[in-house]
Amino acid sequence: MTTSQLECFISLAGTLNYMMTAEQLGLTQPAVSKQIQSLETELNCKLFNRTTRSVTLTKAGAAFLADANTIIDTFYHSKERISNYQEQELHSLKIGYMDPHTVYLISRILKPLIASKPNVIPEFTQDQTDANLSRLVNSQLDLIIGMKDAKFVDSNITFSKLYDEELFCVMHKDHPLVKGFKEHKNKTVTTQDLWAYRQIISVPPYLIRNLFSKRRYIVPVNEDIDNAICSNACEAYGLLLVNFGYALLPGYEILDHKDLVTFKWEESPRAPFGIYTKASVLKDKTSLEYAFIQSAKEKHR
Repeated sequence: MTTSQLECFISLAGTLNYMMTAEQLGLTQPAVSKQIQSLETELNCKLFNRTTRSVTLTKAGAAFLADANTIIDTFYHSKERISNYQEQELHSLKIGYMDPHTVYLISRILKPLIASKPNVIPEFTQDQTDANLSRLVNSQLDLIIGMKDAKFVDSNITFSKLYDEELFCVMHKDHPLVKGFKEHKNKTVTTQDLWAYRQIISVPPYLIRNLFSKRRYIVPVNEDIDNAICSNACEAYGLLLVNFGYALLPGYEILDHKDLVTFKWEESPRAPFGIYTKASVLKDKTSLEYAFIQSAKEKHR
């Protein structure tokens, strides 16, 4: 399948006239017919109904039109972007992460990097860490920031630890526990304190295999209470702000909000938080990945 075939198909789908399509593309009518016929042969289906008086799209042709437009748009967008990279010496930095709230941390790390290297273009991929690790191995990502996946092992990939992460208790300022904590000037909370209250559970699936989990719950769960399960911190904050219950969240997901309060959870386990990269980039102190890691380390000294 070629761009010439797709351009002829898209143009003819719009004009439904071989002569007009030939004029639009600067081709002859036989050339347009040849491109359409070769595309139909390759796809093994008829794209147009043709008579001596009219041309109409078949059902298959109408279904293929959206895909054809997407392919052409992607091709020319990529071509333009590569051209810009060559002309302006732009450099992409493909960053993988799991939870949307990680973007706030990433932005703080990127700020000094972008200031010193304005030609860097960050690109983001949000997915489970194990899926992003596959992309990193296949060079589809440059780095991943997040918790260490305890089961992942690859001699070509290295993990640069920034710090040991722990979980904190977040709840609405009107939560029943908050008033008592304030009266006694409590800055920490225990599992026993929380046991009778509804929990907003926001635990990424991959963390079940992480150091947070050692043949027990990642977080203690009172199954006699109607708790809520969320897939990410954004959903958890939506429930926290309506005072549904409390949530145990890692430090990098904690947001400063006037209606929420945060307490240290005394029994919190800890797990490494850092950056995955190809091992080779750490040897190249001019690489963007190395600069990103150094910026991250400065933020966490």
